[in-house]
Amino acid sequence: MRYVLYYGPSVMIFIGLHVFSSVPLTFWLFYSWLFLVPFIDGMLIKHKTWRETLNWICFHKPHHSIKIGLISGMIAFISIFGGVAVLHDWIINKEKAISLLEKWGITDKGIIVMVLVLVIINPILEETYWRGYMHTKIVERKGLRRAIFITAFFYSLYHLLSLVPIFEWPVNFLFVIPVFIAGLFWGWMRHKYNTMIGTMVSHSLADIGIVCVYFFFIR
Repeated sequence: MRYVLYYGPSVMIFIGLHVFSSVPLTFWLFYSWLFLVPFIDGMLIKHKTWRETLNWICFHKPHHSIKIGLISGMIAFISIFGGVAVLHDWIINKEKAISLLEKWGITDKGIIVMVLVLVIINPILEETYWRGYMHTKIVERKGLRRAIFITAFFYSLYHLLSLVPIFEWPVNFLFVIPVFIAGLFWGWMRHKYNTMIGTMVSHSLADIGIVCVYFFFIR
């Protein structure tokens, strides 16, 4: 069962992007999995209340985590946007990227929705699933270090499915390394402050950097 939980998000993205070539379908499959699995487990299987489930997956008061989230998020934003600004001529085939995104169903009409999903829904649900739900379950069986490593690994794994087609080789594979490092950092941060709120803030700012890359260097 645990392997279903590990690979489930990747399978949803594979089906949406590489089988049906549809970003809207990918969003529905992927985010439905991230949202439903923790709450089905908490409320239907473990018979917790809504509030107990939120506490179980670490929706606690933010304390000082928001400050760290803002600082780390700005570092991520500058690194992503600044790095691509310097290297975009070597790492992005603009015509190929635009053609692929159009094939996946990303149009000017839907771009606002996509941006809102990426900077609000995505960080909330990804952090809920990986740094909340999966972190909690893995810590109970394997301990803290393995929990941080495993969640970072499987979180970064499905980014290959979107990065490999868009960017040029070998950058598409290399870009997964900072995603993995971010996952490790957010796992540590979740443990340090016993809440996911700060990791969501940091994650959102990193995603804003990705959105800016699209608007400035691809669109």
